[in-house]
Amino acid sequence: MFLVRPFSDIEPGDLPHVGGKGLNLGLLLRAGLPVPDGYCIIQGAQVGHERQAEILEAYERLGKGLVAVRSSAAAEDGIEHSFAGQQETILGVEGKQPLLDAVDRCFKSWNSPRAQAYRAHQGLSCDGASMAVVVQRLIPADVAGVLFTHDPLDREGKLMLAEGAWGLGELVVSGRITPDRFHIDRKTLAVTREEISLKAICQTTEGIRAVETPLQSQPCLNHDQLRQLAELGLRVEQFYGAPRDIEWAFCDGRVWLLQARPVTTAGAFEKEEMRRAEVTRLRSRVAPTGTVWARYNLSEVLPQPTPMTWGIIRRFMSGQGGYGLMFRDLGYDPAPELDEDGFIDLICGRPYINLSREPKLYFRDFPYGYDFAALKQNPSASFYPQPTVNPALATARTWLNLPLIIYRMFRAHRRMRQQMHTLAAELRERVFPELAAEVAEALDVNLTQLETIELLMESQIWWKRTLVEFARVALRPSMFAAGAMTNVEQGLQPIVGSEHAAVLVRELLTGVRPDPETDLAGAVGALAAGRLTRDAFLTRFGHRGPHEMELAQPRWSEDPTGLPSAAASAPVSHPALLPQPGGFPARSSDERWAELVSVHPQHRRQLDRLEPEFRAACEFLRLRESAKHYLLQGYAVIRKILLEIDRRFKLAGGIFFLTPEELPQLFSEKSFVALITARRKEWKLALSIEAPAVIFSDDLEAIGRPPRHNDDTGWQGTPVSAGVAEGEALVLTEPIEVPAGKTGFILVCPSTDPAWVPLFLKSAGLVMETGGILSHGAIVAREFGLPAVVGIPDVHRRLQTGQRLRVDGNSGKIHLLAEVDGKPAG
Repeated sequence: MFLVRPFSDIEPGDLPHVGGKGLNLGLLLRAGLPVPDGYCIIQGAQVGHERQAEILEAYERLGKGLVAVRSSAAAEDGIEHSFAGQQETILGVEGKQPLLDAVDRCFKSWNSPRAQAYRAHQGLSCDGASMAVVVQRLIPADVAGVLFTHDPLDREGKLMLAEGAWGLGELVVSGRITPDRFHIDRKTLAVTREEISLKAICQTTEGIRAVETPLQSQPCLNHDQLRQLAELGLRVEQFYGAPRDIEWAFCDGRVWLLQARPVTTAGAFEKEEMRRAEVTRLRSRVAPTGTVWARYNLSEVLPQPTPMTWGIIRRFMSGQGGYGLMFRDLGYDPAPELDEDGFIDLICGRPYINLSREPKLYFRDFPYGYDFAALKQNPSASFYPQPTVNPALATARTWLNLPLIIYRMFRAHRRMRQQMHTLAAELRERVFPELAAEVAEALDVNLTQLETIELLMESQIWWKRTLVEFARVALRPSMFAAGAMTNVEQGLQPIVGSEHAAVLVRELLTGVRPDPETDLAGAVGALAAGRLTRDAFLTRFGHRGPHEMELAQPRWSEDPTGLPSAAASAPVSHPALLPQPGGFPARSSDERWAELVSVHPQHRRQLDRLEPEFRAACEFLRLRESAKHYLLQGYAVIRKILLEIDRRFKLAGGIFFLTPEELPQLFSEKSFVALITARRKEWKLALSIEAPAVIFSDDLEAIGRPPRHNDDTGWQGTPVSAGVAEGEALVLTEPIEVPAGKTGFILVCPSTDPAWVPLFLKSAGLVMETGGILSHGAIVAREFGLPAVVGIPDVHRRLQTGQRLRVDGNSGKIHLLAEVDGKPAG
């Protein structure tokens, strides 16, 4: 079926054909509201040549010129689902071929990984016939934005809320800038309050532009315009018989209606109640000296855990889980309060390190801590900070137990140095092979033949085997690698200077890779280059995958979507990544160290003494990634057991919204449908609340507050992989497949996991919101020789695909060189 349907011909029963957006626009236009004219293209697949004439004829009837081309799904702009940003939207399209290309892109976007993930998450059909494409005359707006006919936070229902900024409304809708806000009385249409923001940039039909200085702090709407807007809002609300969220634009003094939607998520009141509850809960956890929560470490690999995953991981990271027991095994003395409570708090559905409790992992009663005033001055320093001795934190117990504490410190240091000589062999010869053999045996078991009580017992056995017994040994390479890297850096400071030492360490470690059988990044490269078959890859790495620490997420063995194929793979962009036998980088760590020695012959003796620490850093970096590989084998067994329990009790994936403690209750006749539904809603609601990357206890109201950023052209982050690269930004929140032939871009994202590795093959540099020197992204970036910078809050919102960037992995600086349209930044 293929049909071009003008807005004026759309009728109420056309939803399955024209989609939610198309239906709303057509009905609003027919009702006499000021909707820019347009038409819908109805088709379930990409545009064929024989149908292009219909599209172009309709474009001629529209008057040609600039148009906006958008998706329109059957469920879109409805009560339950908005599909916001899930399919393609192309603004400023003009001309026959650009129009055809834009329409084709929109239809193809229905099957993009991002859109598929959204539909799967919402439990929606993937039927391609459920989508149409809207072509609408583009209004070259002087000012645009959104209007809520009922202010979401006004419990009395007396106010409207308008948000606007100069130019097209895309920057307002996407959240890239902070708009002006106007509160309007619904009865009198008078403005009761206005909040004017600095609006330094705007989007026009020609791209991003700087706003003239006098206009940047001027209100974008006057009171007469706000009255016109409010009157339009009331007409739209009267048409639907319910409050609406509308998008609008003013052009040459006339107001236009661009879209009208109902509220698509849980009510704003519920959201505000949850936000206040989170603030109240956190106040009860504030230490007497203040507390800082930072989103790093666990949040990089598990950004939004489901209740089941969080329950399992919370125990794992507690004082009695594998993580805490590792510290005890090494001679540390964690505080008892961490045994149950741990040092990670879940805030608005996201894991945060509590920087008041984290130092208590080391030695109880010892005054380790952080300078919270310094962190407040530089919040980015909260990512992977190092505790220091703070006498102000000392108590009477500190002085009473000081001799014992000092003895334990020396004992822990001695034990770690001893284990550094034996751990590698122990892991490779005993710990890794033993777990791998047990996993292979467990995967051969037909779980459908087990009694339910046996399944529950197996889940406990494998949690203990993987996240306690294995983890308490296998996690040690991370600690040893960090310690060895610090020692190398300190040892190099007298030779090359303090400023260059850290850069040099990252350069020396470029190219260090895991053992061959666990080298995921190398295998992805081999798969893309055609040197490894997909079956062989899945045999070795099928237990890995996107968001792999989330138990609700499929492994690659279940869903290999996203893996590269040799036929579709483009050549890698970085010279160091050209396919070579055994690895990507052209120079080994041994060669890099030898070059360092040759450059500083006068320091040969110092470097010889330092070389064992360098070798240790290389060795434990390899083992760190290998340990994660095997840990995730055991983790995959846990998922397999949970899936069988889910199938047996017909929970349709709901088991991940129960907690580990609730699993035995499945034996009762109690229905868990209502609880699972409520938990899903609560989980989504929590994640819908804005939560900054760093939260300070003296400003808990920052939770829920939209981030405010200066429109700078340069930012300072933390360098984690040496080198400098320039290229166009590719800003992503999920690891989608990039167009064939697109290489040399700077990948900008919140954080990474193995699903992002195919993108590393084609990128020239990496910028992440969170991460440290031992984070996944940093390690793989060094393997591939990609300059990388981390620790820039909201970087994926502050930058836009197409902007030209310079990434300096030596200094940690990011420079915006040009906007999307090629104009100089600033």
